[in-house]
Amino acid sequence: MILYTLISKGNLVLSEYTELEGDFTEMARINEYVFCITCISNLRFLCMIHNSQNKEKAFAFLEAIHQEYSNCSKNSDFNNGQFSAQLCRMMKGFNQLDQKDALTNLEETVEDLNESAFQNLRKMIEREVRLDVLVKKTEELTKNADIIFKYSRNVHRATRGSEFRFGGKVLILSLVIFAILSLYIYYQI
Repeated sequence: MILYTLISKGNLVLSEYTELEGDFTEMARINEYVFCITCISNLRFLCMIHNSQNKEKAFAFLEAIHQEYSNCSKNSDFNNGQFSAQLCRMMKGFNQLDQKDALTNLEETVEDLNESAFQNLRKMIEREVRLDVLVKKTEELTKNADIIFKYSRNVHRATRGSEFRFGGKVLILSLVIFAILSLYIYYQI
């Protein structure tokens, strides 16, 4: 946004315009504002903008002022004091363009955010579907694990009982064999 504009010839101010009040020298010292200057022939075209603004637009504004001033100064009844009205009109026109650019940028940002939000929502829905599938598979695996555990426990019990029975039979058989051998040895002596 262009805040102040001035046309000078040497130290003589030919025309200036601003909607603001204040000490522009002090404003420039606090580094929030910059002056853009174009010198053509012996004329100086100056404008002040905020430090964050696009300086290319400021120089385009100065070029437009130069063109308008050159066209008007060719006229014989040209008055430098009346050119302030032209500066006012041109400054408002450029500032409106900045506002339109800002509005367009804001609209683009909103569209980008909407698109991003839509994509994120779509991804969340896809993740939810995948999580549901994983939950179902986990439930199935848990049921199958329970079935396998019960089956293995039953097999273990059945095997343990048969091992015990087999071990018992072997023990009884070895006692019988030991008894027979003991009796045989006892009677032989």
